[in-house]
Amino acid sequence: MTSLIQNYNTLYDSSKLRMWLDLSTYCNAKCPQCHRTNADGLGKVDWLPLVQWTYDQFVKMFSVKHLQRIEHFDICGTWGDPIMNKDIFKIVEYIIKNTENTTVLLNTNGSFRNDNWWWELGLLGKERIKVMWAVEGVTQEQHSLYRQNTNLHTVLSNMESFSLAGGISEIFTVVFKHNENHLFEIAKLVKQHGGRCIMFIQSNRFYNNMKFDFINELGESKVLERAEKQNNSFYGYTFNLHNTEHLERIKNESIK
Repeated sequence: MTSLIQNYNTLYDSSKLRMWLDLSTYCNAKCPQCHRTNADGLGKVDWLPLVQWTYDQFVKMFSVKHLQRIEHFDICGTWGDPIMNKDIFKIVEYIIKNTENTTVLLNTNGSFRNDNWWWELGLLGKERIKVMWAVEGVTQEQHSLYRQNTNLHTVLSNMESFSLAGGISEIFTVVFKHNENHLFEIAKLVKQHGGRCIMFIQSNRFYNNMKFDFINELGESKVLERAEKQNNSFYGYTFNLHNTEHLERIKNESIK
């Protein structure tokens, strides 16, 4: 059996390093189950400081010499959305312009910046820049039940601009009871706006409960419910939105 653990020096020498970074704890969204969100009012949890990397800090950490040893950057949104970082465009530009093949993945709710900004990002790296967009519904009401404080129209407009400029758009959908019968509609919607692939996952933050109670910023009591369908072979799989068989499988899962 081949070990999954590889020697750092070997990866460095072969320019195969893959970096996973969290560049910001700022976020415009207020997703109830997020690590950074207080379910009582949907504000930031008290213990999380608001910090972000600057362009100068990034350059100091990753000189051009070391940058060229890195195959891929996964810039995630575990504690905040990377697009909220004020220097994110400059940071990605620095990566793209100082390497030949290094790729960048940005994970975002997509409801920040405007379509002109996203168009420029798409032009910057073309297919070397991939964005993972979060879409949880086909209407604003459905989408924002979980992606609180985000605008579905803005997400789709930004996605389309980025995709038309040459960037790669993939979609990440958390499945709850309120959207599990609409997955095919979501897939069709994001395909119309430039999405190439989509992945569905069930929330892993219900634990042993079927419901997740939270209070929104207006003081209203709300509930998220766990998806009822438990098809483990479906969740976590990446579906190609231009593959007829993949679309048919999503459709069948939606109508079960």
